[in-house]
Amino acid sequence: MAKMSVSGLDEYIDKLSKLGSKMPEVAKRAVKAGVNPLADEVRKQLEKNLQGSKYSTGDLLDSLGVTPVGVDKNGVYNAKVGFSGYDRKGVPNALKARAMESGTSRQPKKPFMRPAVNRAKKRVLEEMGRSIDMDLKIYAE
Repeated sequence: MAKMSVSGLDEYIDKLSKLGSKMPEVAKRAVKAGVNPLADEVRKQLEKNLQGSKYSTGDLLDSLGVTPVGVDKNGVYNAKVGFSGYDRKGVPNALKARAMESGTSRQPKKPFMRPAVNRAKKRVLEEMGRSIDMDLKIYAE
């Protein structure tokens, strides 16, 4: 699963505190807006890794998905980009992705998740900021 931590958002936290009861709605929309560029970048990096592979069936790429926005036990809104299901041979797609990312004793590592997160981080923050700013114009005025 892709995981990204964001810090230095004190300005947005102050703005969000003015929203009161609308804050959960705004936070969910912001996370949803931010997870899409991340998923796109993960898909692009994975496609690059799978190019030219004679073993690729496309099952791993097809299993890439995004969870709905949720709230964890600490009250943090999140959505996850990851892999679900099994391939044609019954191998979990999450296991195949992990093996590609970290390597195995027989397969060298071909990271795609970490580079995707690093590349998408700026775009994710911009999209989340845009979403929050739009909602602030609607609700806070």
